[in-house]
Amino acid sequence: MEHVTIGKQYGEGKVVYAECVANGDLSRAKSGGNSFLLVCLFEGTLRFSAGGRSYVGEAPCFLCFDEREEPIFENTAGARYACVWFHPLFLNVNMTLSRIRSVEYEDMASVHDLFLLRPFLDGGYIVPATAERLASAEHACRCMERELREQRDWYWSCRSRSYFMELLISLERVYAEVGYPLVANQPYGETAGEADLLQDAVLYLEGHFAEELTIRDVCTRLGASRSSLTAAFRKGMNTTVMEYLMAFRVRVAKKHLAFTEIPHKEIAFRCGFKTVQHFSRVFKQHTGQTPGEFRRNAVQKRKDEIK
Repeated sequence: MEHVTIGKQYGEGKVVYAECVANGDLSRAKSGGNSFLLVCLFEGTLRFSAGGRSYVGEAPCFLCFDEREEPIFENTAGARYACVWFHPLFLNVNMTLSRIRSVEYEDMASVHDLFLLRPFLDGGYIVPATAERLASAEHACRCMERELREQRDWYWSCRSRSYFMELLISLERVYAEVGYPLVANQPYGETAGEADLLQDAVLYLEGHFAEELTIRDVCTRLGASRSSLTAAFRKGMNTTVMEYLMAFRVRVAKKHLAFTEIPHKEIAFRCGFKTVQHFSRVFKQHTGQTPGEFRRNAVQKRKDEIK
């Protein structure tokens, strides 16, 4: 079965290679070789078989399958989740199935800031996460589903892609932190002894980057002193809390600028900036370019270099 969304009033007939459904029918998980599948499991468990083996995904976690996998889900009762079916072309026209599996793709992805999609291509299926990560993923899924369903203006396809990219940023970060294969009996997010303050702070910042945050907010949320939090970032990241937050906001903004056409004002708001002027100033400090220059250069560079 092909999982796509068709344009209605705006971009009538346009084919967008993605579908997002809350608690979607996982008996439709088989994509017929056309789509990758991401399941964000917020509550409960999902039992499934894939590659000749049986698995149990326990919330909070991500379940990732490429277009060649045909997972069979045994029971979804009591589970709360969101399904995203997508073809890599949804992210960018250069992300063909043959290209993302080529030996040159990693270098290409690095140069042009394309997604590697390793959680889907490595065959690990289950990527444990934290409640903090899944909370931001749930927000992204809700927004993506609404954009694909309502198609309220000309930016509906770009905007749905932008929410999906935010979800993938979180997923790929979690995947890099967890590694694969997982260490037996070592759930992600649990460490021996006291919780790692730096890790908890980074999780909170990246999960709430679009909000108006202060150091006091982070300290209150984590139950930490300002001095201990500042010291943790200096020692572990060689930066300050707010510098890290701004750098992450710029990182997300770069994705939106390079791979969507949504207006700068909307990107600024989505990334936690109060005004376009503040966004432009911070963005240029980090990249040496204005948002407009960055967008034009990124798009032109892809056109010139990727054949």
